Amino acid sequence: MKNRQMALGALALLLLATTALGCSGNNGKAGTNKTGEGNTPAESAEEGAKPEMIKFSYLRPTWGPATYAKGGAYEKELFKQANAEIEVSIIPVIDFDAKINTILAGGDLPDVLWANGPLMERDRNLQEQGAFLPIEEYLDKYPAVKDAVPDGIWEQLRAADGHLYFIPNLIYPITPAPIMYRQDWFEKLGIAEPTTVDELVAALEVIKNSDPDGNGKNDTIPLTAGYEWSFKDLATAWEVSMNGWTPDPSDESRIIPSIANEKNIDFFVWLQSLYGKGLLDPEFKLNKEPNFAEDKFNAGMAAVIATPWVSYIEKVTKLQKLDPNAKVGIMSPLAGPDGTPGGTRSVFPVDRGFYISAKAKDPDGIFRYLNWTLTEGSDFRRYGVEGKTYNVVDGKKVVIPNEQREADYKGEQIEPLRFLDPISEKLDWDSLQLDYEGAGVGESFEYVKGKFEEYAKIDYPDWRDYTIASPADAELGARLWNDYMQPVVDSAIISKAATKQSWLDALQKWSEAGGQKIIDEVNELQTNKNKPDYVN
Repeated sequence: MKNRQMALGALALLLLATTALGCSGNNGKAGTNKTGEGNTPAESAEEGAKPEMIKFSYLRPTWGPATYAKGGAYEKELFKQANAEIEVSIIPVIDFDAKINTILAGGDLPDVLWANGPLMERDRNLQEQGAFLPIEEYLDKYPAVKDAVPDGIWEQLRAADGHLYFIPNLIYPITPAPIMYRQDWFEKLGIAEPTTVDELVAALEVIKNSDPDGNGKNDTIPLTAGYEWSFKDLATAWEVSMNGWTPDPSDESRIIPSIANEKNIDFFVWLQSLYGKGLLDPEFKLNKEPNFAEDKFNAGMAAVIATPWVSYIEKVTKLQKLDPNAKVGIMSPLAGPDGTPGGTRSVFPVDRGFYISAKAKDPDGIFRYLNWTLTEGSDFRRYGVEGKTYNVVDGKKVVIPNEQREADYKGEQIEPLRFLDPISEKLDWDSLQLDYEGAGVGESFEYVKGKFEEYAKIDYPDWRDYTIASPADAELGARLWNDYMQPVVDSAIISKAATKQSWLDALQKWSEAGGQKIIDEVNELQTNKNKPDYVN
């Protein structure tokens, strides 16, 4: 199999030539023309042939609130147009990996299963055990599905037996998670926008000892975030590729995992200092609701948040409902303690995806449905129902902000029914500008785009090529993580007992138990250790 960096060549060219929004939750977008318009799979069939209704079960994570209710108006319209009935089950993404193991152990798989894919040992083993359906014949029969994914990505996902099993969910590799803040509060308190992490800490301390919302309680949360990944771009100020591999500071010809990188440990210690001083949300790591931090910021309870860049519209519109004078700013990448310039932690352009069970009763129907969503049903998938999820303004479809929609048409009722978006839709600035204008914040579009470009200038990617499997990692990796590192990493920020030395002690045990063998084997097998570039 080609090296990941080489295989992404085709993707890089395509990414530069095409655009569209790329976020796992897709910001609540979904897609159709007017209710009832568009051909169904039945109407697209040969004259006189009416296919049976497509029926299948589907399990997936959800990035939004887990409030999906079956039988809603959007779901009914989708099923009507697609001539389909989909039995959907969802798991909050924060719990997905843990719960999916229980489901897999039971052996009772749905027809379509969202998963991490063959870059993960568990899913690769299931492929080899025959749990999933080879899909080449269906990709040939339904070219819209095949064409949604660049050839280089398909080749990376090809199994050792030569078959394809996994349908990837593609994302744009540059997905900034900047620091957003209440700009009106900063102005009120005379705080300049921070440019370094030290200035950020100073700003948080001022907020902690002030009453920016004027409620007389001095209870504003200085900084909040949903989970560690929200800090992936802040971590770059320490030269950290969060949850990735980077060159060994003591030997740049080798790469090491972040858990073994002392700079990564220093970043966690820094976060712990914020938590200990009351500057970081006391519910961080304790509240399992994935959107608790977003809800707090949107409700005017927090001053600063680490959050995906695509959430800007939601933040401004929700806050201005509470306070018409509320303003949301985006900090430029912050410089680290030693002056290291911050940037973004790019990601491999596949964020999970899904398999078809080898026991699925109607795999052709599943692919017929996917094909419909990319052809006759493409407008429905992208935009939804006119007047409900979008309006037509000057001949252009403008998405209705999520908070302005009826309950049945909100993003949390749409996201669980999403499957595959083509790579050509992963960063569409023209479409995004319409979204900003439709939400009434069009004047902020160029500002947000400029911040995106600032983060994209300096990239701190994961240097490991996961298509080159490490037998030692496959055999030992999960157990060593569970036994030695996970308890330390999970408690590093919120436990007073956690220290840098306790992390180093656990790392030593991890190394002696087989961790060093994994590092050595990865470096031996991955001969190309050049920095990956997913965009250029």
